[in-house]
Amino acid sequence: MDSSAAETPSVPLNHSVLHAVRLLELYAAERRESLALTEISRALGLHKTTVYRLLRTLQHAGWIEQSEKSGRYRLGTGILLVASAVSVHNTIRDLLTEEIKHLAEQFNETVVVSTLLGHTGICTEMAQSRHSLSITKQKGYIVPLHIGASGKLLLAIQPEPLRSQLIAESAADRTRQRLLRNQVLALLQAGYAVSEGEVDEGVAAVAVPLILGDKRYVLSFSGPVERLRAIGYDVLKDGLLEAAEKVKKKSALLR
Repeated sequence: MDSSAAETPSVPLNHSVLHAVRLLELYAAERRESLALTEISRALGLHKTTVYRLLRTLQHAGWIEQSEKSGRYRLGTGILLVASAVSVHNTIRDLLTEEIKHLAEQFNETVVVSTLLGHTGICTEMAQSRHSLSITKQKGYIVPLHIGASGKLLLAIQPEPLRSQLIAESAADRTRQRLLRNQVLALLQAGYAVSEGEVDEGVAAVAVPLILGDKRYVLSFSGPVERLRAIGYDVLKDGLLEAAEKVKKKSALLR
């Protein structure tokens, strides 16, 4: 098929493929090794028969395995073939890791890199502060898109069709969807985001976007409200923007 045709909005989507992708993403969101058929059905809002067909198909392809003892389903080794392709992006990842380490050392606060995995916000890289009181989360945690500086900004920088879909999925009713849309559009215009206590009580975050071609990231500081206020949100924002610009320039040299 012509690549331009694939981008045409009028071309119908293959919902079976979308359901299969959502099923695989569920393992990232749940952070559990195995899931039962009933659990998957409930989480995806799909009939058990539909989920069973998806699981059998993915099992045939080697992406899902079923325990003979418990009957529960886990990710199969076939998915490693796709995961290995991510290695081509290791150079960009190295640049990000280098820059956030510098930021964490400079400001002594935790720096996080977030991006989308399907329709889920994920922390892909993290550099911890040296403070005894710091963020206890580890790389790979879920970044909610409807609250917090990182999540809302990550939502804001997505292309409009995807952004609208994510807003509809993140907010329960039209009033909340409209409020969330207004918030993310304001953040998009401002070019950065600040939050206090939206995700975790007493924790603040400052976030800026980083767009590298078709890859969209958010860089953010996260730490106790008092400490980040003492440093200054504008100071932290400028540090993040400077780091993002360095990554852009270095990545451009790799192309």
